[in-house]
Order: sequence, then C-alpha cells, then structure tokens
Amino acid sequence: MDIGDSWERSRSFELSPFELYGRHHEVESAEARVVVTQLAEGLHLGLEVICRISTTCDRTLEPTEVALSFGDSEFLSGPNDRELYVEDWEFDVVSYAREAIPSELPIQVFRPGTKPVSPEPEGDEIDPRWRGLGDLFASGF
Repeated sequence: MDIGDSWERSRSFELSPFELYGRHHEVESAEARVVVTQLAEGLHLGLEVICRISTTCDRTLEPTEVALSFGDSEFLSGPNDRELYVEDWEFDVVSYAREAIPSELPIQVFRPGTKPVSPEPEGDEIDPRWRGLGDLFASGF
C-alpha cells in the first residue's frame, strides 16, 4: 500500500454467551467493519462493531434484544497495540469486542414500550424530618 491508500473489510464473527449484571446475554450477531489507511509513519485503523444481543427486560423479565454499535479510530505506529488487540499487524476482532461489550451494554435493559418505574415527585413538599432545619438558614435568598 502507498501512503494514503485504504483497505476496507467487513466480517461477521461469533462471540460466546456471557453473564453480566446478573443476567445471561447471548450475542445473536456480530459484525466488524475495519478501514486501514497507510500513513507516512504507520497505519490508521478505523473500526466499527455492530452487535445484536439477546437478554431479558429488567422490568418484565421477558426476552428482549439490544443493538450495540461501538468502535475506535486509532493511529498504529508499530505492529503491536495491546489496547486494540493488534499483534504483528493482525487485528483480533473477537478479543476486542469481548472486552468492549461490557462497557457498551446498558446496566438496565427495557423492552420497547416499557419504562423504568420511578416515583413521581409530589411538588415541593419537604420531608418532615428536614423541616426543623429551616430556621437554621437566613432567608435572604
């Protein structure tokens, strides 16, 4: 490759099921798109991973799916980069995705149409335990 030349590849790959946040997750599909561009002093690696993960809804406990998309854009000055799982100019997409998914997957997952339950605020009502502290502050605000 000459300086400025690019090489692009897409590849589907498989990932093992995993446990995270107390739930079982199955990776239904995973695909990586890699763009490598030759630079004067190394390579630029552009990476996008798209996964579809089956899990359970935190509210209903029914099966649901989560779509994830994540990636990196990095300069590689040499043949090895541990953070990106590059060794001898070879990129290990499976190890990269396995390491990245836990930080990309939301802690709480909800099926479409469901929302987390949260208490509705009832105006500016002050908790009765705090009312006695009201006289401690000057009311010049």
